[in-house]
Amino acid sequence: MDRIIGGMFPLETPGDYDNSYLESIGGDVRLYMSGRCALYACLVDIGDESPDKTAYVPAYTCETVLAPYEKAGYTLRFYDIDPDELKPIYRAEDLNGVTVFGLCGYYGFIRYDRSFLSECHKRGIKIVHDTTHSPYYPDPEADYVAGSLRKWMGIAAGGVASKRYGRFCSPVIPPENEHLKGRYDSFAARAEALRTGNDEFNEKASDVFWTTELRLRKIFGAYSGDELSERIIRTFDFDLMREKRCANYHTVISHLRPNSSFRPVFTELEEHDVPSHLTLLADDRDYLQKALAAKGISSTVYWPRTPASAALEDFDEKYPGAAYIYDHVLSIQVDQRYGEEEMVYLANVLNEL
Repeated sequence: MDRIIGGMFPLETPGDYDNSYLESIGGDVRLYMSGRCALYACLVDIGDESPDKTAYVPAYTCETVLAPYEKAGYTLRFYDIDPDELKPIYRAEDLNGVTVFGLCGYYGFIRYDRSFLSECHKRGIKIVHDTTHSPYYPDPEADYVAGSLRKWMGIAAGGVASKRYGRFCSPVIPPENEHLKGRYDSFAARAEALRTGNDEFNEKASDVFWTTELRLRKIFGAYSGDELSERIIRTFDFDLMREKRCANYHTVISHLRPNSSFRPVFTELEEHDVPSHLTLLADDRDYLQKALAAKGISSTVYWPRTPASAALEDFDEKYPGAAYIYDHVLSIQVDQRYGEEEMVYLANVLNEL
């Protein structure tokens, strides 16, 4: 069946006006080739000021989030995540010896305990907010902000970082041209798929994307973004995207009936929420993904278990919430490319399963 929901974004066309999005983040804002490049730049900057490097980070996260910490020389200490709305489970006693606190929300929803940030500040711990899942809400208490916009729009270099107080100590590195070429080649194949309806071009786009992505995991550093990506970020209509995503999420949730085999992680939109996906926890994830694909709906698992978690023999015992999420989570796109018709269709398909 032809794909109805899902797939890569097409490359965005720059607009005509400055949206002031970057200025709204505050501090010394810089653009990078990817989110991990942005995060790495922040961690190196902190490391230049403090020789002690221990980071308190989520047990449920992406390999590419942990990689910058490891490359920058940090020892990792994890906190668990409650499957109920993916709420982090912080413990003040775990902060002894910690120099960096890795803060994040999930899938556009802000459910973490903000009072814990005050405890970090009292202890002189730097707060690094990973905004890959929440670009609309860079926490005002964060010392650094780092994230990627590639889950939100069609852009080759989506890394954004900010040092809220002072300026970054190190300059950015010029973009790595082979990586950017791969990104744009992938977009070109995606454009052909949309123009012709030939799914072979989608396969080519995916192949090029993943070849480029896996290479970046080996060579990433504080590489800057490119000029076209910056123009896209500065002129993109973030207000319209917020409006469409929130409307889409409300539509699908309002049409979705309770199901004994899966459930949405988030059922309500609160003040700062802007959904990146409809995220579900499923008893039988493989079955659900296959059933959705048969109806033209792509889904993605964010994320496979990280090497760091796999290396811990007692990971499931220490972090049962994160372990459960890793094994049951899947996400479906509800972004600005879609409208009410697609969201009602998505809800109806889920209601039939």
